[in-house]
Amino acid sequence: MPLIEAEILRALEVRGELVMPSYDGFGLANLTPTAASWLGAGELPSPIFGQPILDQFKDRYQNVVIILADALGYNQLKHLMEEGRAPLWKQQTERGKLFPITSISPSTTATALTTIWTGTAPNQHGVIGYEMWYKDLGLVMNNILHTPITYRGDVGGLSRAGFEPTRFMSQVPLGQRFANHGVESHAFLPASIANSGLSQMHLPGSTLHAFSTESDMLLNMRDLLNQPSRRRRFIYAYWSDVDSLMHRYGTYNDRVTEQFFDFSNAFFRLLVNGLDASVRQNSLILLTADHGSVETPTNRHFDMANHPELTSMLTLPPTCEGRLPFLYVKQGRVEAVKAYFEHVWSGEYEFLTRKQVLDTKLLGNGQDHPDLLNRIGDLVAIPLKPGNYLWWPDRPNMMMGRHGGLHADEMLVPLFAVGM
Repeated sequence: MPLIEAEILRALEVRGELVMPSYDGFGLANLTPTAASWLGAGELPSPIFGQPILDQFKDRYQNVVIILADALGYNQLKHLMEEGRAPLWKQQTERGKLFPITSISPSTTATALTTIWTGTAPNQHGVIGYEMWYKDLGLVMNNILHTPITYRGDVGGLSRAGFEPTRFMSQVPLGQRFANHGVESHAFLPASIANSGLSQMHLPGSTLHAFSTESDMLLNMRDLLNQPSRRRRFIYAYWSDVDSLMHRYGTYNDRVTEQFFDFSNAFFRLLVNGLDASVRQNSLILLTADHGSVETPTNRHFDMANHPELTSMLTLPPTCEGRLPFLYVKQGRVEAVKAYFEHVWSGEYEFLTRKQVLDTKLLGNGQDHPDLLNRIGDLVAIPLKPGNYLWWPDRPNMMMGRHGGLHADEMLVPLFAVGM
C-alpha cells in the first residue's frame, strides 16, 4: 500500500466495512476549497485538504481541472487497474498520484455536487439525499429532477408551486465566489441536464458548456485550456455513464467496465495529450467521483410493499436513499420500528436518531441549515451489509447497483492527479 494511501486511511474513521465521511481534510467537501487555494481565490466555508494531500501538489496553478466521473469508486478503480481493465490509469500511477478521499453523507449525487459547488458540507447547504421532505411545500421532493416524488414525467414541476432553484440554496455558488477573485469558472455538463433545476442552483457566476458526447466534451475542454488567458480558470466536467450503467447492471458489469475503458482512451488521447506544453506546465487535472457504489441484486425481502406492518408505523414513505433511509415515525413507535428491523433483518442495520446524526456530525460540521432538522427524519437506518437496501417507490425495482450508504465501496472515491 503506498504511504500516502496508508496515511489517509489511518486518518479516517473506519467501523468494520463502514467509513465515516471526512469533512476536515480528507473528503470531497475539501476539494473545491483546495481548488480555491490553488487558484488564489480566497477561502470557502469548508477547510482545505490535510497536509499529507497538500504535500503532493504545488501551491498555485493557472488552471485547475476537475473531471467528476459519477459513481466511480476508489475500490472499483483499483480493482479495474489490478485486473488490467484500466491500463491507462495503471500506467499513470507511475507519473501521477492516486489516493482515496471520502464522499459525503449521504453518498449521493445531488448532495455531493451541491457540496462541490458551494464548498460547504451537507448539513450547511441542506440538500440531503435523492429524495427529501421539504416542509415549506409540504411534500417529498426529488433533488435531481425538482419534482414531487409521486409525479412522473414532470421534471421541474416544483416551479408551479413557487419553487425557484436559484433561491433554494442558502450558500453562495462557487462561480460567484471565484468571480470576486478574478477566476473564471466553467462547467461542462451533458446537454440533457445542462439547464436542469439543480444546474441552475449550482452555476450562477459560471460559464455553462453543454455537450452531447465524450469527444464533444473533451475537445472543447482542450480548446478552452489551449486558448491563451491571463485569468486563472476553474474547469469542471461531469460524466455520468458509469453511474447510469451501474444502476442498471451492477458495479462490475462488463458494460460499466468497457464504457470506462472507452472514456479513458478518449480522455488521455483528446484532452491530456492534446494540451500545449505551456498549458501542461501550469495546469492540474484531477479525476474524482461523487460516490462509489455497491451491487444490490433484486430482493423482495427489501421491498416495503412486503412489510405493511412497518409502513403502518411511518407517517410517510422513507426519504433520502434506499441505502440510507430516513424514517419519519409515528409518535411513540420508534422502539417498535427498531424491533421490527431486528426481527426481520437481525443484525443488518444500525440506527441513529435525529439528534445522534447531528451529534456525530454525519452530515458535516459548521452552521446547520435552518431546515435541516425537518429534512433528516426521526430515525436513520444504516445498512451494515453492502447488498442491503429498502425499496419504496410504486414501480418495479430494476436497480442492480446503488449508493448512498457508508460502505467503503460507496464512501471512498479516487483523487487521481494526472501526471502532466
